Amino acid sequence: MAVVAEEQSLKKYLEFALGTKDESGKDMFVSLALDEFMHRHLLEQQAEELKGTGNCSGVEIHPTLIEKLLPSISDKSLLIKGREGQSELDALLTALSLETQARDFYIQEAETAGLEPVRELLRRLAQMEQAHADLIQAEIDYIQKTGFWFKFQEFTLEANP
Repeated sequence: MAVVAEEQSLKKYLEFALGTKDESGKDMFVSLALDEFMHRHLLEQQAEELKGTGNCSGVEIHPTLIEKLLPSISDKSLLIKGREGQSELDALLTALSLETQARDFYIQEAETAGLEPVRELLRRLAQMEQAHADLIQAEIDYIQKTGFWFKFQEFTLEANP
């Protein structure tokens, strides 16, 4: 199920990239698609090992580009500008839903997995999907001008004491 879900997300992100006019938006969706491709590959590797031996070894997953960038992104020009209006917002909302569902799925499956290396992989994939969701939410907040940037309030209408 996880392999199929990653494949569907990969395809959807490529569709979004093709439909997004803004270059930074295209780049973000392509980066998300590449991460989903890597997730699928990791899952397929472990499935093959399980089929062959009935066991699997742990997998070391290094931080992705998105995970490395999240804490340090400060240039809002990297974001989708919203020039295409609602269609890009719709794509982002769909992407956020995909990432949230994937994260929740991996968390749930990690709780019931029988082998520790599988649990570790599923927990790590959940972390990566959360990083994707955080990036997408920041894009949504920017387009909607909510005043938040990576969950931090950028400004307040209240007077400073």
